[in-house]
Amino acid sequence: GTESYPVENAYDAFLSKCGGDDNAYTDMEHTLYHYCVPQDGSSGEKTVWKALEMFSAFFKCPLLGGEMAERELNAVESEFELNKKDDDCRLSQVMSATCGMDENAPIMGKKYEKEVDESGSGEKKPLKPFHPFAKFAWGNMNSLKTEPESNGVNVMEELRKFYHAHYYARNMRLVVLAGFELDEIQRRVVQHFRDVPANPRMCNGDANNNNNDVDGGGSVNGTITNLHPYKLPFHPTSLAKLYRILPVQHHHTLTLTWQIPSVSPHHRSKPADYLAHLIGHEASGSILAALKERGWATGLTAGTGEDGEADASTHALFCLQISLSKCGIGRWEDVVGVVFSYIGMLKWHFLKGPVEDDENTDGEEVKEGLAPWIHQELKSIAELSYRYADEGDVTDIVEEVAENMAPWYNLPEERILDGASLLFDDAVDTVTVKSLLFDYFTPENTRVDLMSSLFGRDADFDDDDDVLGEEEKKEEVEDDGTIRLVDADAVDDNPNVDGVEEPPLFDKEQAGPPLIEPRFGTKFWVEDLSQDLIQRWTDAAKPQLPSTELALDLPPKNPYIPLKFDLKPLPADDSEHPLLNCSVKVCISVGRKKSWFPAAITKYKTEKKSHRLSLSYEDEGEKWHVLDTPETYDKFAGEQETLEVGHEGSFDGGKIKFRVTAVPREGEGIVFNYGDSGHDDDVEDGAAFPPIPPAAPVSRLPLLVHDEKSFKLWHLQDRKFKRPLADLRIQFVCEGMNDSALNQACMALFCKLCNDALAETCYLASVCELGSSLYPTDSGFSMRVHGFDHNLLDLGREVLRVVMGFRGREGECDLPKTIKDGRFDACLEVQLRQWSNAGMDASAFSATLRLLCIRPSVMSKFAKLKALEGITVSKFVHVMNKILKRLSVEAFYHGNANRKDADEANLDMTD
Repeated sequence: GTESYPVENAYDAFLSKCGGDDNAYTDMEHTLYHYCVPQDGSSGEKTVWKALEMFSAFFKCPLLGGEMAERELNAVESEFELNKKDDDCRLSQVMSATCGMDENAPIMGKKYEKEVDESGSGEKKPLKPFHPFAKFAWGNMNSLKTEPESNGVNVMEELRKFYHAHYYARNMRLVVLAGFELDEIQRRVVQHFRDVPANPRMCNGDANNNNNDVDGGGSVNGTITNLHPYKLPFHPTSLAKLYRILPVQHHHTLTLTWQIPSVSPHHRSKPADYLAHLIGHEASGSILAALKERGWATGLTAGTGEDGEADASTHALFCLQISLSKCGIGRWEDVVGVVFSYIGMLKWHFLKGPVEDDENTDGEEVKEGLAPWIHQELKSIAELSYRYADEGDVTDIVEEVAENMAPWYNLPEERILDGASLLFDDAVDTVTVKSLLFDYFTPENTRVDLMSSLFGRDADFDDDDDVLGEEEKKEEVEDDGTIRLVDADAVDDNPNVDGVEEPPLFDKEQAGPPLIEPRFGTKFWVEDLSQDLIQRWTDAAKPQLPSTELALDLPPKNPYIPLKFDLKPLPADDSEHPLLNCSVKVCISVGRKKSWFPAAITKYKTEKKSHRLSLSYEDEGEKWHVLDTPETYDKFAGEQETLEVGHEGSFDGGKIKFRVTAVPREGEGIVFNYGDSGHDDDVEDGAAFPPIPPAAPVSRLPLLVHDEKSFKLWHLQDRKFKRPLADLRIQFVCEGMNDSALNQACMALFCKLCNDALAETCYLASVCELGSSLYPTDSGFSMRVHGFDHNLLDLGREVLRVVMGFRGREGECDLPKTIKDGRFDACLEVQLRQWSNAGMDASAFSATLRLLCIRPSVMSKFAKLKALEGITVSKFVHVMNKILKRLSVEAFYHGNANRKDADEANLDMTD
């Protein structure tokens, strides 16, 4: 509560009553509070400005009561418990706990060396490196109450000190988004926030000498930021090590992390994102393509994270996360070797410079850098994505803008809105790219985290002694005296998958009991990387072309970059016009009198050189009128002028006059406002029933383009969003899908195989905001292609080619040629692993149980898991031949696509 609103939860209750919500989160360098509330009426007094007043009170006069803080502490504990079994959160905390920068107690028991005091007195003091990254960022009951109180710390007193030291106007940024004039918003902000103190409110009047808050325009370049005393977060002793981590769920993930300087000063060309594109691309010649070819990996992501720990004013963490197969776990050293081979190839191309093979550079100084077209592609794609992005959620927008205003992001005022999304320089910063490649992406600067259920899982360990139970130990001890920690339900039950490669072995004496991260309880082992291994990686990372066996190369030029953005013209009998969807008052002669009648303009067409508008009258009658002086409206078609309320014109050679009473906003339908203030206010206040809109004309309903031989195609051209985007959705209904869990399981594996075969193509398309998906349903499977319409059908044809490659193969017992060797086992392993984890998410599990109760056709993931165990290629192909033999297909093509495009899509699908 606050002094203005002392009742506990008054703020939350008000927002909830009005249909709004609020939340907050703390990142490494800032805390962000936000709320959203629906806008009321025209004045905003009931909700908008009332909520702003209540919100501002928290920064002027909060009560910070002990009982309320206790309840909030319980909420923090509950949130922590919900995320305690999240493997990503556990990995993040292990990294923090083992970074070697915790001044109190390093988790690995490392003893700090002694050094001479800088004062020259000769006294020894412990060298205690510290970085905020080493702290426990989540917070729970132990860290916020139990531990402080056991050390004699008054938590509430510290809370108030923290508030008084940091919550002041010069250290805050405020973003307000509302449907009012900017002057009105500014007036309200000044009214409610002018009493927030400009400087820290210290309890005892003394300033905090260690206060690192940002006063005004602090930035990363030379001025103070919250973390200005600190540098990179990983101590050298924590690098060049392997961390074997036990997961909660069943999966295998290799994470390579390089600490690099902050990327904030480089917002104009974003060199870290540039390298993430190169290292993380999934097309031919990529790291992922080489690993998949060998059956070592199934997925890969690269780049700096968006959270404060991975992207701060002092550092950034460039992470390469690879989803490994079981075979890949045993070959993790070779997997990392492929990564450094790719980095070595990038160095070679960088030093060679952006020259063509046939260019003669004798006697000329070679300009370092990669091919300019790579940056130009990224720049053009970023511009297109930003320009045609979907309208974001209001809360997401204000959060992003507020974060972008933080000084450590180093964005100038004119780039607060787009600085995080666009590239502004014509070329990438080659100096920074070279520094990252040659100075930071090195084996010595690499942290290797290997999380795999082949080492065991968290549930395999006894909570009392944190080691395997005695019976499990006996079962797992091998004849050679080593202990193999495995996931019991994932290995023995599927010899087809597990027979590819033996799980890694631990020497029992050498491994010993695992270390335990104290907050999440994550168990892990640490071992130094051998000098031979580091040297092998160092040799691979030298500037050189990789071996031809790896087939590594730069990304190919992207064929899916859209070049056409024109909106397709609407049909001549129902096209666009500035008056369309406007409400008007029409002056019509009735006998000897002229009366004004309300109407809405619903259609426009050109006929015999005349421009005709269809008006829907209040009595639901429709009538066509000829528009006089149509050239008058040409200026309203573009952005030269805007049609406004009060505009007057005439129909039918001046016989009928009209006046515009309401103009729709962009993308809005018919607006019913007839200038009758009494009636319009009654509708707005709910005292009168609003007018019923006229039925949509047939030309604006989906049109059945094709209907024969179990195939239907519907088409609807967009006239609302007016963007060069389209969406093609196809539903395939297959025979016998509900007959057994095996059929549904094979369908899921079929979709995974097709997606895997399409990965390189679909990745290039996705970079250009052209997405695709293929997923199983209860009755068959669905396909979707969506994004810029220019190349949409090209991608759709490629997806259909792979999908239909499974059809018409009766009597065959092998996979179609579109599926590469070894991919069946890899995809099967991933599918079984996903289903084995199905019961670990309580929310998803309860939703599945609900569906099982009300829909008999739904098969549980556990039933499908059991049905797919031990399946062979021939058995899978036999089932799919039977399922795909008879298909019923229904498709819908919508967006910036005219009838000609629909006919082209029809030919692609019927062929």
